[in-house]
Amino acid sequence: MRAIILTLVFALFFSCNEKEKQSSLKKIPKNAIVVDINGNPIELPKDKLIILNFMAYSCSACMKEIPVIKKVLRKPEFKDKFYLVGLVIDTNKNDLSDKEFPKYANNKINFIKFPVPGTPTTYIITPKGKKLVYIFGAVTEENFEKFLKEALRKYKGAI
Repeated sequence: MRAIILTLVFALFFSCNEKEKQSSLKKIPKNAIVVDINGNPIELPKDKLIILNFMAYSCSACMKEIPVIKKVLRKPEFKDKFYLVGLVIDTNKNDLSDKEFPKYANNKINFIKFPVPGTPTTYIITPKGKKLVYIFGAVTEENFEKFLKEALRKYKGAI
């Protein structure tokens, strides 16, 4: 099933008009890693690894994993090392009311850098946007901890 979804996603990307892709990319400021629905760069910290969680309010797995992600990120070994950002694909409004998990209405331009075959999809990236870990599907507390440790190990290994 996963292979079918990935094949469809890649087919969609390759079937897009190349000029349309180039014009979309020109709209992103050069230093922006991700942008909100209006094309404004999402401000990200320079001193933490960034967790980009592509989600949908209509996705029950997405809603169930939010408390799991927040709980794990509060643990002393991960606290202050990661910054969590939600990119919501089924709304047009940003919701920055939760300081632990600000949610931005996603701009389809983000899918060029970060393909999303379905929700939830999570990337753990460096402050410069380098992909360290890719997670497709909802996380459990145990496997999310493993993914965070893997990201920290890869990041330290690159220094």
